[in-house]
Amino acid sequence: SCSHSRLEVPRQARPRMLLAPLLGLLPCPPTRWDALGELTPAAPRDFLAVVTAPPSLSPTAEREWLERNREWLMDELGEHGALHFKGFRLPATSAGLRDFCSALPLVPCADPLASVGVRSLLSAPDGVYEAVNAESLSKTFIGLHNDVTYKLAAPFAAFACFQPAELGGGDFLLADGRAVLATLPAGVLATLRERLLSVRVASIPFGWLADLPLPPSLLAALRGAALSVVGAILSAKVPLDLAVAFSADERTLQILEQPKAPVNRHPASGAPTFFSSLHSQSAHLQRRRAGGGAAGGTFEGVDVFYGDLSPLEPALLEAVDEAVGRHVVRVPMATGEVVLLDSYQALHGRDCFEGRREHGVVWLDEERGERLTCAALSSKSCVRQIV
Repeated sequence: SCSHSRLEVPRQARPRMLLAPLLGLLPCPPTRWDALGELTPAAPRDFLAVVTAPPSLSPTAEREWLERNREWLMDELGEHGALHFKGFRLPATSAGLRDFCSALPLVPCADPLASVGVRSLLSAPDGVYEAVNAESLSKTFIGLHNDVTYKLAAPFAAFACFQPAELGGGDFLLADGRAVLATLPAGVLATLRERLLSVRVASIPFGWLADLPLPPSLLAALRGAALSVVGAILSAKVPLDLAVAFSADERTLQILEQPKAPVNRHPASGAPTFFSSLHSQSAHLQRRRAGGGAAGGTFEGVDVFYGDLSPLEPALLEAVDEAVGRHVVRVPMATGEVVLLDSYQALHGRDCFEGRREHGVVWLDEERGERLTCAALSSKSCVRQIV
């Protein structure tokens, strides 16, 4: 069965993440929040449209076709929330995926989590990131989520299949955030909006400090010093506006996102949507899907709480799980297929798999008439130019 664990990246992969701005990638743009006030549900729609390549096109002709139809494709994306491109040969490699994306009115940007090194680059020259391919995570079910943070969000993403899982599984998963929002029980939604959510993105064990035979006042001072040091490091190195706090038992130093709403309105249409990683990052839901055990991983690192850091009730979490589960769409992908999604509309995840699997993702921002130009990788300077 699938297990659910904290994502770990090999240490040697982390430096490559920090080079992203030097590879011609725009910085990841800030998250656009509009979560207050009454939510007017959007009309039901057909979520996820399939775009099939015209027959007998060469990869060069495919790019020309994409360029000719780029505005229509973006209109379709806005209407359906996600597009599944089938029958194209161009995006069968990392370089081809970058070329595929450049034919649309979108520009590659850095991973929202680049500063913390959660994902390594599959192809640095092309700005293509790993899409959770590691064999150590093959039995880990990736819950449905928006790949955004409180501070940063890539508005669009292109997920490509370079090699399906050799022995099966690994389906890409999608859900319409609008439909999930409409399905959530009113009481659950009201509670989540009122109390907000804090995501714990990492934790540092401090039980050793709690066990020292020291006066309570000295222990409190040492904990305060630890919070100050870790907070200062995060502020200097990680542009995600993270917070630090000790757990209730004072044995764990927690690194957390700022409290945020589980809903948002689309920046262009204003349509409200479920906008959260709660389904993927709740430790309770991870354990529940894994059958109650922690085989294959640990759940101590990542979790979700109310904004005041009190625990979420299991019944509430299970109501969210049911609402999301009712709208999951499985998308098996063959080599060269791409799912282009709007991060403010679509949640995504990944099923368990067996054997080698290679999928990649390019994070994308809207074309704004500007480009980040950089010298060689050895250079430390990047210059934003209006073109």
